[in-house]
Amino acid sequence: MSAISGDLKRTFLITLVVLATALGVYALIKVINLLFLVFLALLISIFLSFFVNFFAEKLKIPRGVALAISLVLLLSVVVLFVVTLVPVVISQGQRALEQLPALAVKLQEMINSFLSKIGSDMYVEVDELIRNAVSKGGAFLSRGIFAAVGKGVYVAMQALVLIVVAIYFSLSRIDDPTPIAKFFPPAKRERVSWVYVNIIKKLRAWLMGQLFSMTVIAFMYSVGLTIIGVPYSLFFGILAGALCFVPYVGPPASTVGPLLFALAESPIKGVWVLVLYAASQTLESYFLTPLVMRHQVKLHPIVTIVSIMAMGQLFGVLGVAVAVPTVAVGQFLFEEIFVKSVAK
Repeated sequence: MSAISGDLKRTFLITLVVLATALGVYALIKVINLLFLVFLALLISIFLSFFVNFFAEKLKIPRGVALAISLVLLLSVVVLFVVTLVPVVISQGQRALEQLPALAVKLQEMINSFLSKIGSDMYVEVDELIRNAVSKGGAFLSRGIFAAVGKGVYVAMQALVLIVVAIYFSLSRIDDPTPIAKFFPPAKRERVSWVYVNIIKKLRAWLMGQLFSMTVIAFMYSVGLTIIGVPYSLFFGILAGALCFVPYVGPPASTVGPLLFALAESPIKGVWVLVLYAASQTLESYFLTPLVMRHQVKLHPIVTIVSIMAMGQLFGVLGVAVAVPTVAVGQFLFEEIFVKSVAK
């Protein structure tokens, strides 16, 4: 009887430990989600601070008024962009998708003709490959859309809270460490202030670099594809600029579409698209990024790719977008807090 009682106690204790661990992990995930939203609000605030600081310092006006002017101007730019460019981009994107079947037939004829010339017995069903890819992509998008609609109210509330918090952050200088430092003992405040200011510098450098690179790449692709003669150049150019936000993965992904359309017309055009891709990557890697970031954000490519995959799994598209700055800040804190303390 005592043996059975002991087994029951062990089972009960193990169950309690498992439940406590599960609840702890769940609570940790929720806390991480909250911190992630605060981090996003911080990034938005850093972006707003470019404009708020300019108006507050140049016009000698209160920061609240400078923030209001900045919000009105940014909203006007967004509305102008939506009214002028978005309809054209959507129209070009829809027409590009509609032409995929005809594009598949052309590519299939071209590839199989080439294979027959070199004496190969292979036969490539490009039409089937593209149809399957579109089908799977459509199913994935449908699931994502339905999931997004199901969480629409929750997402809208999160976005509203995010904007409100970002505006609140922007009411004071985001690079002022005083509000953070006062939570620490007086002996630690100078060190905490230095760490905080450097984190903001890194985030600002990353954000400036990303926005500048995205704009240049979008313009370069749009003009380059127009010169090459690839259809829907504005759509593909803006897509390339947007995907440039995701390092290592976005740029090659943005080249697939224009490359297929170029190859369908002539192999030479396909080569020119690859040349454009190589030129854009060279420009970004060796000129834009070093010029703007000034080596503020240094991450190994493997670390960057793994962080993008991990953040994508945890937080979706937004996680992918902010994976690099998150890991950069984590690396900086690790070096400053752990490595230097061990070295001492």
